[in-house]
Amino acid sequence: MQNDQISMIINFPHKRSTHCETGCIKNILKFHGYEISEAMIFGIGSGYDFIHFPFPLFDGREIPVFRLLPVKIFSQFTERMKIDCTIKTFINKNKSMDALDSVLEQGIPTGVVTEVFDLPYFPLKGRRFSGHHIVIIGKEGDEYILSDTDMHFSEDTLNRIKADDLKKARFTKGFLSPRGKLFYINSVPDKLDLEAGIIKGIKKTCYHMLAIPFPYFGVKGIKFLSQRMRKYDKIYGRKRALDNLLFQLQVSEEGGTGGSGFRYLYSHFLREAAEVLKDNQLLALADYMTEIADKWQVFAVEGLRFHKDQEKKDFNFLADILSSIAPMEEKLFTELKEWGETRK
Repeated sequence: MQNDQISMIINFPHKRSTHCETGCIKNILKFHGYEISEAMIFGIGSGYDFIHFPFPLFDGREIPVFRLLPVKIFSQFTERMKIDCTIKTFINKNKSMDALDSVLEQGIPTGVVTEVFDLPYFPLKGRRFSGHHIVIIGKEGDEYILSDTDMHFSEDTLNRIKADDLKKARFTKGFLSPRGKLFYINSVPDKLDLEAGIIKGIKKTCYHMLAIPFPYFGVKGIKFLSQRMRKYDKIYGRKRALDNLLFQLQVSEEGGTGGSGFRYLYSHFLREAAEVLKDNQLLALADYMTEIADKWQVFAVEGLRFHKDQEKKDFNFLADILSSIAPMEEKLFTELKEWGETRK
């Protein structure tokens, strides 16, 4: 695609979203003729997760991870819906841009994974997150036109980015680099089997939250973080401990990539699933998931107060909230697992 050419994809349904990956998938699916909610995509794609490694992996900070690896929701959702799609990663930066241009020339909206720190148009300056999904919908000269579903942008606003800036954002340093990852849909079947997808998605999420035999994953991971947080002052010292906490809250709550947000989203999924499957048990579990989401929101609010209030010196206060959340999630996913065992 030459720099003086214009290749806009018209009528792309750019809408804001709760979460970048599910938002991108929702808009791409609508472009291909299917109206499916973010919650349903999230649930069928088994996007719900929890991991906490005791290592400072993110700018010298350790944070809980509430989501799967980038594009994993897209991968699992399309597989379960039998949608023909393409997912690619690259070593060579120029080849990754050539591949993007080639797909655009075919009139196909293309998702890419980026580092928000390297997106000049992104409003939260100084933040680092190498798993932000956007959809490229055209190119004009040396600029790409893109749909970013982040809530900071209006629904009638498309953004632009220089080719060199996009290339940089697609290839950050370190093992968390997106490595030029791109994803798009080639074709969709005449009908999507939501019922089968719901059951498969729930079963996989239950495995994530209950069955992985390591202390950092799922419900075990929430318990581990509670125990770990009680030692933050000793491990990091007061200043770095508070910095760790603030970063965790910014990523999980303000950034919208986990915490209460994902729990509310999963509650909506369970409600929609209950309607599709005509199942009141899922409806009751949706109510319970909302209670869990409320509890995570309390943790976030109290965490911010804790960070600001110099009179509170003990991380046990926050750890206690986490330790009360863990058995609630264990109860919910145990019941969901038992529910799934009665389904094919």
